[in-house]
Amino acid sequence: MGSILSGIIFLAIGLIVRVYPNILAGYNSLSQKERENTERNGLPFYGFLLFTAMGVISLLSYVISRWLEAPHLSSGITLIVTLVGAIIAVVGGNYLINNRIN
Repeated sequence: MGSILSGIIFLAIGLIVRVYPNILAGYNSLSQKERENTERNGLPFYGFLLFTAMGVISLLSYVISRWLEAPHLSSGITLIVTLVGAIIAVVGGNYLINNRIN
């Protein structure tokens, strides 16, 4: 049941980040030039895709765990999705902020 809640929260965060990119951590502390650079590089869309993928995987983990009759599987997959998603968010976010596309 926790994986369903986590999946819905991730999906909601993904949609909110797409509309309001200012809620991303550190986005408000960027200079105007860096902010324009991150928007050109697609950081809000990247956050949207990342959180949406995390939500879909969390929701699918519940379905798969019920299908395999292993309810403990969904909580483990949700934990792994959260940890791996955080690492991908940090690495990809830094790449999009620091990469200069002219």
